[in-house]
Amino acid sequence: MDSQSTIELSSLFPDSASWRSIEPASFQLTSGDVEMIRRVYEYRLVHIDHISALIGRSYKKIHGRLLKLVQHHFLARIELPFQKHIYVIGREGINVLVEQGIASRELIEWRLRHHELKELFLKHQLMLVDLHCMLELAGRKAAIELSVWREGKDLWDNVETWRNRERVSLPVCPDAFFVLEDASRPDGRNRLNFFLEADRSTTTHKRFQNKLIAYRQYMEDGLHTKKYGIKTFRVVTVTLTPERALSLNAAAREVLPSGALKYFLFASIHNLSLSDPNPILTDIFVSPRESDAKGTRHRLVPQA
Repeated sequence: MDSQSTIELSSLFPDSASWRSIEPASFQLTSGDVEMIRRVYEYRLVHIDHISALIGRSYKKIHGRLLKLVQHHFLARIELPFQKHIYVIGREGINVLVEQGIASRELIEWRLRHHELKELFLKHQLMLVDLHCMLELAGRKAAIELSVWREGKDLWDNVETWRNRERVSLPVCPDAFFVLEDASRPDGRNRLNFFLEADRSTTTHKRFQNKLIAYRQYMEDGLHTKKYGIKTFRVVTVTLTPERALSLNAAAREVLPSGALKYFLFASIHNLSLSDPNPILTDIFVSPRESDAKGTRHRLVPQA
């Protein structure tokens, strides 16, 4: 098996006794450990920088605890060549999450059903984790709460639309759905809803344009209201490079009617970081509303 493209998970989750049976003299689970386990479950997979940023503890302080949690099977570790270790929930971690009332055993084990994860999937998922983490961290300082973050196949849907006088079905498969709540706005106007596309430059322009057409039809048919109970949404596409963001922004202008352009935003993750997440909530997004690539930049949450 090619270790650079596929990572076996079956060996990462060995059967072991309940975490409560571990001798305190050898290892004592702390409230801080439980918080790390909870965060790993919430984000599905993380590396040490995510944990450090989310719980506000230094890399040095949590490195040893992560090692202990792996050794005692509360967490498991995926190792990729020349990259930081990726941490996921281990079998003992399931017991902790269930007993703490954080999630049901069935839901947790569903998250662990993959017998192998390919490197391409892991890189895409880590991009989502980066964006998820930066939105949460930046929101803490801006009084903008990331109140909802959802991923998975339960978000997937499809729409029917016309193309060349034929009725066709198009998938609507966002990478995530999230909601930002702005404390400076009055109730009823303080929630902004987004679908996220994390683009790693593996999709052709034509295929991406089909995604945009599907989102537009999804909104026009009111399916977002039926499924999510929301009145409106925006589609945020984050790319690896600024050039790709501008290119996809131009591609959107080619296929969307003028009235739909304001619902789509594009930016690059290139200048964003966990150490300084605040720019993700500033005016870094371009919109197909403007034909000039050097023109107006937009915020996810416009200033009140």
